[in-house]
Amino acid sequence: MPTASSRTTASRSSSRGVELPPALRALAETGWSLAKKAPSAQVALARTAGVVDPEALPGAIREPVMRELKHARTAAFEPLDARTIERALKAAWGTPPAEALDEFDPEPLAVRAAAQTHRGVVDGRAVAIRVRRPGLDRALRADLALLDTLAAPLRAALPKADTRALLRAGREQALDELDFEHEASTHRRVGRVLRDVDGLTIPGVHRELCGESVFVADLLEGRTLEDGARPHDAGAAARLLVTAHVAAAGAGIALLDARPGHVVVLAGGGVGLLGAGLARPVDRGRVGLALEALAALRGDDAVAFARAVADAGVLPAAAAGTAYGLARSALGPLASGEAVLDAAALRAATVRAADVAAAVFALVPEAEPHPDDLWLARAAGQLVATLARLGVAADWPALVASSAGD
Repeated sequence: MPTASSRTTASRSSSRGVELPPALRALAETGWSLAKKAPSAQVALARTAGVVDPEALPGAIREPVMRELKHARTAAFEPLDARTIERALKAAWGTPPAEALDEFDPEPLAVRAAAQTHRGVVDGRAVAIRVRRPGLDRALRADLALLDTLAAPLRAALPKADTRALLRAGREQALDELDFEHEASTHRRVGRVLRDVDGLTIPGVHRELCGESVFVADLLEGRTLEDGARPHDAGAAARLLVTAHVAAAGAGIALLDARPGHVVVLAGGGVGLLGAGLARPVDRGRVGLALEALAALRGDDAVAFARAVADAGVLPAAAAGTAYGLARSALGPLASGEAVLDAAALRAATVRAADVAAAVFALVPEAEPHPDDLWLARAAGQLVATLARLGVAADWPALVASSAGD
C-alpha cells in the first residue's frame, strides 16, 4: 500500500507534469496525429485499452488517457453480423461453415478490434474460430505508407539509431499481426518451446482450417484476467507466466501479446495462454544481455549493468552508468527485493519515473536501440501489466533470473 509520503510525491509530480524536449515532443505530436487518422492505429489503441489498468495511472493523467482508449475501443469493437462472418469463412475455406464444421455458433464469443471469435466444433473438439475484420489488411497497408512521416522526427529524437531498421521492423510486425496463417505457424512453434512449462496450456492449432484471415485453435474453457478471473494460487500463476516468457525469450522468441485478456484461468488450476502466435524472433545474445542487466539491477551492481547495456550497443558506457541510477530510482522496491506488484506499485513507479524524466530524456539522443530491444520491451511491459492484475509479492528480478536458470 502507498505511504502518505508516496501519495504526496505523486500529487506533487502530477501537478507539475513532465516537459518533453523539442525533438521528443515533435515525435510524440507526429505519432499522435498519425494515430488519430489511421484506422489500424486505432486498433492498436483499442488493444492497449485491454492492457492498461486505470488504477495504475497517476490521477492527473488517468481520465484523459482512459477517455482516449475507451473511445478507440468503442469505435473498434463494432460486432460483425452473421452474414459477414459466413462470407469470410466461405471465402477462406471454399465451403460454407456448416460443411467444414460439425457445429458453428453464429453468436460471437468475443468481439475485438482486429477480429471476431466464434465457437465451433471440429471432429468432436470445441474450437475458437477467429475471423479478421474484412478490409482491415487493406487499411493497414494504406496506413503503413504514412509511417514515412515519422522518419524525420524519429531521426531527430534518436540521431544515433538506425531509424530505417526500426520503422522497417515496425511495418513487418504490423503486417504479421494481421496474417493469421503466419500467426498459426508461430503459435505452433511457441507451443513446442513451452510444452514443458508445467501448468501452462497453449491451445492446439487446427492448421488445416487456418488462413490469412482465419485462425482456428482448441477452445479453452474459462475466464480471463481481464474478465476478473483470478487463479486460486496467484503466486504460482505469476511464476508460471514469468517462466513462460523467460523460456520463450531464451529460445529466441518475444511473446508480444500475453495481455490480461489472453490469460485464461482454467478449472484445473492451470493457466491457458492465448495469442501465443503474436510473437517475434529475437537474438538470444540480446536476451542474455537484457537478463544480465536485470540481474545487475537486483544485485546493485552498476558496473555490470553498464557493461551489459554498453555491450548491447544501446548506450555508451558512461550513459549506461547514468541509466543504472535512473532505473533504480524509477523501479524503487520492485528492483531491490520482494515487493508487491499491483496497480498501486505501477502507479508509484510512474510517479518516480516522472521525477527523473528530465535526466532520462537527456540520455535519449545517445541511445541506439535495436529492433529486438523494442520487442523485448513490449513483451516485458505487457507481462508486467498482466502480473499486476494478480497482486502478488515476489522478488521479481530474482524470479526472472531463476526462470532463466531452469
